[in-house]
Amino acid sequence: MVYLVHIHLLSHRSGAGLPGSTAAAIARVLPDDMGIRHISLHASEQPAPVLGVYLESRTLAHAESSARSVWETAAAALPWLREWSLLRAEVPLMPAAL
Repeated sequence: MVYLVHIHLLSHRSGAGLPGSTAAAIARVLPDDMGIRHISLHASEQPAPVLGVYLESRTLAHAESSARSVWETAAAALPWLREWSLLRAEVPLMPAAL
């Protein structure tokens, strides 16, 4: 199953935003076996940026755990990302009618 997981980040201490190329940079450094389908950046989210990660996973809990691994892998490979910290990674709640 494919899940959308939001990776919520703490704001940069200087107030700087994530570059528009962040999602593409992250996608380039992730191994193929992470099951990533798509990554998008919602830089204007307040109070801090959010990465939307579509990934294949067995369960919702595994998807959220995998998204945390996505962030950790990306921050290890792209040192400039370490200026932002992971707050939480979670599947957004949707009304049952959708």
